[in-house]
Formats: sequence, structure tokens, C-alpha cells
Amino acid sequence: MSNARTQATKLALSRVKLFSSTSLAAVFATSVGIMMAAAGQVQAQEQCSTYTVVKGDTLSQVAGRADVRGGYQVLFNANTDVLSSPNVLEVGQVLKIPCADGSLPSTTTTAAAPAATAAPTLQPESLDRALRFVTSSGYAPFTDEALPGGGLFTQMVRRSMELGNPDQEFNILFVNDWNSHLGVLLPSGAIDMAFPWFKPDCTKVANLSAPNAYRCTDFNHSEPFYDALVGYYTLAGSPYAAATSYSDLFGARLCRPDAWFTFDLEGEALVSPNIELTQPPTQAACWELLRDGAVDVVTYDALPAEEDSTNAGMTDMIVDIPALTSKQTLHVFVSKNNPNGDAYMEIINAGLEELRLSGEWFEIVREGIKATVEN
Repeated sequence: MSNARTQATKLALSRVKLFSSTSLAAVFATSVGIMMAAAGQVQAQEQCSTYTVVKGDTLSQVAGRADVRGGYQVLFNANTDVLSSPNVLEVGQVLKIPCADGSLPSTTTTAAAPAATAAPTLQPESLDRALRFVTSSGYAPFTDEALPGGGLFTQMVRRSMELGNPDQEFNILFVNDWNSHLGVLLPSGAIDMAFPWFKPDCTKVANLSAPNAYRCTDFNHSEPFYDALVGYYTLAGSPYAAATSYSDLFGARLCRPDAWFTFDLEGEALVSPNIELTQPPTQAACWELLRDGAVDVVTYDALPAEEDSTNAGMTDMIVDIPALTSKQTLHVFVSKNNPNGDAYMEIINAGLEELRLSGEWFEIVREGIKATVEN
């Protein structure tokens, strides 16, 4: 998903598949939970319950002890109302532990009704036509034409539009050339919004390479739709297992699959000559290199990484480095040159807020991730 301009708008649009605003599958709903014991506590680890954080807990430890399918990413998703960061657990926080089917435990507390969402105040002339979104296939569980509803992120965008302004028509286009989205389609105005895109830490834009800084300088962003956790993994017994800061990895050989972003590494100065970065074409190759001693640390999205390490038969050979786990956020992007961009963002953000407050956000994510880890 680089930002280089790769083709003309006309050529990009020739590879479009149109999804109307009423054609995607309906979103499923259910309720879920689990519980786990903290280190040093004698406590039953029962599913579909809650767990109270004690001193020394980490999110990965809690997820591991409860055998949460999908690891600490899924546990984090279930507790975004409590946790602002995967690295910060406060003693006394009560975590919901997902059930075996991914649903949340029942509680005696009645959820507050969603606050009424005011209609967007900006109504530019272009809103009398259908808004155009662009995404691409091949990014499960978030976006793919073959997935129910086009993927969980596609479902969330659709519902956010429906909730944010029920009268606003929109279309979702699948253009299977990621480079064209930010490189041609948004800047030219052929498309109004693009998703899902990771936003770098724009307060560190001076540290970013030009293709990554471009995401900050040339685009505005919705509120975060999804918090993806990026994990760091090393062999048990490695000197890097005790790392507590990114600078502790200086001198290490890192592996990140070629298709993954690197702006988070740039932001923390994990670039040459501080580290040596290997970017093989597949995720599995990183685990093979780690097993063979050719790299010291594997780092990429925690959800697929947990599954990939299991598939590689390395679960008992590796440890994660919890202090380095970072949260990277997925957004809807709009060009800063689009004169109606603020109005578009107002609609999508209003709908997203209602989606989260109602609990529908979690249900969409649960179903999407459940399908991924089971297949």
C-alpha cells in the first residue's frame, strides 16, 4: 500500500467493481466473554466472565492464560472502552474476557442508550449526489469482495454512513490497485474517500520517509475505526526478550514482511544504521529466519502474527516483547484538497460514534475476526 502515483484515473477506474449502498450482507449481532487468573493469584480461569487486573499483569499474559482465540488483539478489541493502550493496564481495571464463540460475557449493568447524534452541519452541494468510496480486495478480515459484506471494515463504513446521515446515498468501489487510491483517485477528485488506511503518528512526521509523511501532509483522516496492535517477538532466552524501550533493539536484526508498513519503525528510529531490517515477501519467511537465527526480532500485526507463529510450530520457542507492542489505527482518508472533505468526515465520524455506543462495532469486529481465525 505505497503512496506512489502509479496510473491515470481513467485506467484505475476501469478496474472498478461497484457495491451499492444497499447490496452488502447484513451485520450479525451476539453477546460474549471470559475470565482469567493473574500471576500469583489462585483463581479459576473461566470463560464468559470478567477479570480484575492485578500488579504485574500484561495484556498478552491475560490473553494467554485465558486461551483467547486470536490472542491479545481480540482481548484488546473487547475492552476498548476500558483500555487506551495495550501497554497500560491499571490495577483494578475489569476486563471482559471473550467466550469461546467470541461473544462478551453478560453483565448486570445495563448499557447506556446511544446519545442522539446531530446531523452534520456542513451540507455542500456535492452531497446531493452519491458519495464515492474506494477500497480493495485482499486485506482480510478488513476488506475483500469475497468476504461477507465486503469485510469488517467495509461493513463499519457502510453502517457509519447509514447512521451518520440516512438520507445520503453512497457507493463503495473495489479498485484492486492500492497505489492508485492515494496516488491518483483521491487527489484527482475521482473518488471522495478511501479506506482502510493506517495513519502514522503525524507528530513525528519529521522522522518519516516521503511516502509515509505523505499520509500526514496530503490527507485528512476520520476518527479511528480500528486499533491494530503491532507485536514484537523473539526467541525465548534472547537478550532482546527483556527490552523495555525501542532503543533496546538498536543493533538488532528485525524482520517485517514486505507488504507491511514501516512508518512506526521510522517514528521510533528503528531504521538503518540503528537496526538491520529484512523484508521477505511472506510472513512465514520471517518465522523461518527467526528459527534459523538469521534475524533477532519479528514484528508485524499481532493478530496474524499469533496465528502464523502457531502455524510455524514455534509457539513454545518464542516470547512477545509486551513493552514494545504498539497501537496503529485504521482510518478513512480524504484529500486535503477536497473542498467538501470536512463535511464527509463529519458524516462518517458521527455514524462511527453511534456505531461504537450501540455495541454494533464490536459485533461486526467479532464476526469478522472469528471468521478469520477459524479459517
